[in-house]
Amino acid sequence: MRTERFEAVGAAPALASHRRRRHAGNHHPRRPTRASVALRALVLAAATAGVLAVTAGQASASDVTCGDAITTDTTLGGDLVACPNNGIVIGADDITLDLNGHTIGGDGELEEACADDQFCDVGVVNDGHSRVTIKGGPVREFGLAVLVLGASDNRLLDLSATNSIFSGVVIADSARVQLERSAIVANGLHTDEGGVALFASSQGRIAHNSISGNGDSGIFALEANDTVFERNELSDNPEAGMLLEESNRNVFDRNRLSRNGQGITVGGDGNRITRNRVFDSDAGLPDEGGLGIRVEGLEDASDNVVERNVVARASRAGIQVSAVNTVVRHNRLRGNGDGVSVLDVAENTLLEGNHASGSEDDGIDVDSPATTLIANHAVHNLDLGIEAVAGVTDGGGNKASGNGTPAQCTNVACT
Repeated sequence: MRTERFEAVGAAPALASHRRRRHAGNHHPRRPTRASVALRALVLAAATAGVLAVTAGQASASDVTCGDAITTDTTLGGDLVACPNNGIVIGADDITLDLNGHTIGGDGELEEACADDQFCDVGVVNDGHSRVTIKGGPVREFGLAVLVLGASDNRLLDLSATNSIFSGVVIADSARVQLERSAIVANGLHTDEGGVALFASSQGRIAHNSISGNGDSGIFALEANDTVFERNELSDNPEAGMLLEESNRNVFDRNRLSRNGQGITVGGDGNRITRNRVFDSDAGLPDEGGLGIRVEGLEDASDNVVERNVVARASRAGIQVSAVNTVVRHNRLRGNGDGVSVLDVAENTLLEGNHASGSEDDGIDVDSPATTLIANHAVHNLDLGIEAVAGVTDGGGNKASGNGTPAQCTNVACT
């Protein structure tokens, strides 16, 4: 996969625009690299136009070599290493590729002679085949480890995707894809790419994975709808653990995130972020990162719920809201910059039953008057327990004590 060829696809400006809008307001991100924009442009353009073709010989289960296309159930009997181009190509519907603990390995370099209508340097590539299972071993040192493009009902199970030049796993224009029990580690370290990328895909399940130490976000998604992200562990991804844009009706449940630039950031409608544990989200550059959970207002994102999460030691804010009709309820915030921060652009936010303690600034900081506060509890924060602008709705039952500023609360009554 060559950057020059990616840019020729023509979709790069739209992808760059998506990334710029993500960081509107008081957030100042890294500029995306040419390789980052180009990779995403190629995948989206290919998924839309159907231009990808893969050149490979046919193979049976007994004689698979680098670059072969398989059309029947296949179990590897040994490693495939130092593949100069693609590893294995899926060539039919309704088949299983079982790595059987063996490695599919690239040579760590990009194919210089890759034609514009081909996909090169992919460990396992499935272009358009449904009901395929890929399981049971490591895929490493390719341009991409695994690509599922224009396919439905695929299962990616018990894999390890490591040391890809770009992303580890890419799922594009594909419905009902499962990625489970896999390790996605150290991908995109020199190209500012992440672990898992989802584009225009729906009804998937991303569960029980370990996603760590990638070059950008652990999971990046654009137009990923109705997908479950459950019980994943994400750590040491410098931009974010999970970053979703224009993505609707997704469920984030019981994930554990630590030491990412941001924990979970979502732009879209009807998402539910529940029972996650987010620790040590740390800003890299000034005003970048440092948010545990962020619900942002891309194109008036609305009707999101953030409930029963634990967020600790986020350097800027445990939970930040800049969207419409957001419910933030029964979360526990400990030792963050602010516990909960509602920005002035947010509308119709409900804060109910949250507990904020040990914040370096305020327990709850509300800059939008279109906010209702009910039965929140803020204790032992360095500044105010609840700092709210005039005009907020005081629903009663808010409590604050032991905070650094004697007033304890502004513009709401606190006992």
